[in-house]
Amino acid sequence: MKKVATILAVIFAVAFTANTFAQATDNEVITITANLNTTMALTLDNTGIEFDFNTLEDYNNGLGGYGSAYASEGSVSSTANWKLGFVANDDFAHTDGTTTMPLNNLGVTVEWTGSNDVDVIAASKALDDAEELIIEHDGSNSNAGDDAANSFTIYWEMGTKAGNMNSQSIFEQDLKKGTYTVDVEFILTEVL
Repeated sequence: MKKVATILAVIFAVAFTANTFAQATDNEVITITANLNTTMALTLDNTGIEFDFNTLEDYNNGLGGYGSAYASEGSVSSTANWKLGFVANDDFAHTDGTTTMPLNNLGVTVEWTGSNDVDVIAASKALDDAEELIIEHDGSNSNAGDDAANSFTIYWEMGTKAGNMNSQSIFEQDLKKGTYTVDVEFILTEVL
């Protein structure tokens, strides 16, 4: 039995040695590339907001604010972290073509309704001719995700003197009566 085991061991050793030295090899390399492109989409109800100042109370206290009917629903779908700002595209102009109203009479607050963690403005933010951030990446948690993860409501207000808005009421400013309009642009930016 010992002799049979030794013979088998020799046969396996010879086969292994012959197989090791007799193999020829050839190879090819394929390069794999993954392009992680950023895609971002802002969805915002862009229905115009109209403030009608009719009473002394309206003129003294302003209209709108957090939780009011002056609201725009929005969401962001993004494969990257992001932030959202807003800016006035022009002056708050009267229909007479020459008179303007200070931009900081208009302000916004944000209610975050999404499941992602973000930083939203804590107080009313006044409109300006330079971009003002209203939703920011929190610095540690990803806010990439779909519309459900990144949904919000923007509440508009005018003449409330809240946050960094104009400290004078619409009544105190004694503005020319009539219609004033301004276009407000919302800017979605990737956070690197």
